[in-house]
Amino acid sequence: DIAYCVAANLPWQGNKVRGGAVLYLATEGGNQFHNRVFALQNEYGAENVPLAIRPSPVDLLHPEADLPQLGALCKEIEATHGKLAMIVVDTLSRAMAGGNENGPEDMTAFIRNVDALRDFTGAHLLVVHHTGKDTAQGARGHSSLRAAVSTEIKIENDDGYRTATGTKPRKLE
Repeated sequence: DIAYCVAANLPWQGNKVRGGAVLYLATEGGNQFHNRVFALQNEYGAENVPLAIRPSPVDLLHPEADLPQLGALCKEIEATHGKLAMIVVDTLSRAMAGGNENGPEDMTAFIRNVDALRDFTGAHLLVVHHTGKDTAQGARGHSSLRAAVSTEIKIENDDGYRTATGTKPRKLE
């Protein structure tokens, strides 16, 4: 929803956005992701939305694996739709390509590669991640992830009512 609103330059949940092209790395669900986009188009009625979706796994653990192809894809999107405003990695676990999200070596390698993608494009990087079984303990994985995160938002579903809570705001912009 937020990625679509940024791409369409529409307010998200009543909040202004800095619109621009968005690359969504849909590493889970493959082509079924297009159903979500169809629903968003019906909801918002926007046309020619610069939302590019890559519906396949991506390896952001090993820099030589997919970073060069992602860089080329980002350049292609920018040549057609202008500067990328956001890149969404959905989900961290699938983008680690079998890495150990609990280990400092793999998690810091993932962070380094996400930072490289951000630095290359200047886009905001939004990474979707899951909590562990005990949600009170926060997101699963090594603590270096939380240290590297600028803003963490916890989304909960309670009997159909969804709430978003900022659990770590580094900068209040």
